[in-house]
Amino acid sequence: MKNALISIGGLVIFAIVVLLLERLLRIFQIVTTSTQPALDTSTMILNLLPHYLGIAVPMALLLGIIITMDRFSRSSELTAAYGAGISLFHITRPFILIAAILAGLTVFIEGYLQPIGRYNYRQVEHSVKQQSFAAILREGTFTKVGNRMFYAGTEKPGSAIGPVFIYERVGNNSDDSSLRITTAEEGQLVIRESGEPVLQLAEGQTYRILGKTRLRGDLSFDKTAIAGAAELTAFRSRGKDERELTSLELLKNRKGDVYQTIDTDVNNAAFHLRAARAALLLILPFIAVPFGLNYGRNPSSTGIFVGVVMLVSLQKALEFGQSLGAKGIIPSGSGVWTIIVLVAGFAYYIYIKSAVKMGQPPLSSISIAIQGFKDRLGKRFARLKKAWVELR
Repeated sequence: MKNALISIGGLVIFAIVVLLLERLLRIFQIVTTSTQPALDTSTMILNLLPHYLGIAVPMALLLGIIITMDRFSRSSELTAAYGAGISLFHITRPFILIAAILAGLTVFIEGYLQPIGRYNYRQVEHSVKQQSFAAILREGTFTKVGNRMFYAGTEKPGSAIGPVFIYERVGNNSDDSSLRITTAEEGQLVIRESGEPVLQLAEGQTYRILGKTRLRGDLSFDKTAIAGAAELTAFRSRGKDERELTSLELLKNRKGDVYQTIDTDVNNAAFHLRAARAALLLILPFIAVPFGLNYGRNPSSTGIFVGVVMLVSLQKALEFGQSLGAKGIIPSGSGVWTIIVLVAGFAYYIYIKSAVKMGQPPLSSISIAIQGFKDRLGKRFARLKKAWVELR
């Protein structure tokens, strides 16, 4: 059990790091306009962890058990255990206990931490995109905040930067909307005692465009100032997306009378998907243990390869079943639970076959086929090499 816990824990950490690397680039692009990039980056990563844990835990559980069973098989410990009268089910019991703990953890992660983290991530992203001039004025970049587009040129001696270009849409509808364009040779950011940022512009002009061609209010200035940050709008309340609701909230909303903006089929399908993912963890030990058996004959890479392909396919199949239920094509829970029942039947078959009779492991035929393919490929390559030497 200790070896399995070490393997599973290491695989979880490794998977989270790999998955986060893909998202870090996008996070860095978002926080470029932040006044506190380190804090916002850390907050966004912490809110993403529950999402990636939901992906990493099933994979780590499956691979950890396969690797552990492969070590038992290769070191002849499994054969010795059989000789001492210890059954395969007795050997599997620690893995079942680990799976039960991880299933309970998954219920909490996907049922509470993940939806709350998803909402908090979007909230931080929303607030970062509405920043003050202190974050907006970056050298040589266009930045859109609210209804304004800012551009700052190269940095000048002192704290000035320029030229500065500000493009702003004024008005709420197409009938009275117009554009205000402001240009200046240089700008300087000043922070008042109250903490409010003020952008001081020098040697520039501003004018408005009404419609497509009409100019109005052309004004040149030596100095002017734009006070305040971009207009901040509060982020929407949680509950617009079913993925932001906890499992208890989804359960309360199964009839659609709590969050009326969410369709009942979508709501119930999301709840069943979360429950099915937790149930899948309880089945995985009965698949991973047979996949890890080799009795010193078939390589462990076969079980790992087949296990990864099978688990990825299962996750996609569950999402497909959930989408069918969300669209109302089938009952909301029938798609995902049909897949779980089929997987449980497959797990029962290969586990009983491995536990009752100590014969060829379930994946031995695949290993033999792969080895046979390698042998045939090697022989053909040797013949081609011999023919090439003769031709020369």
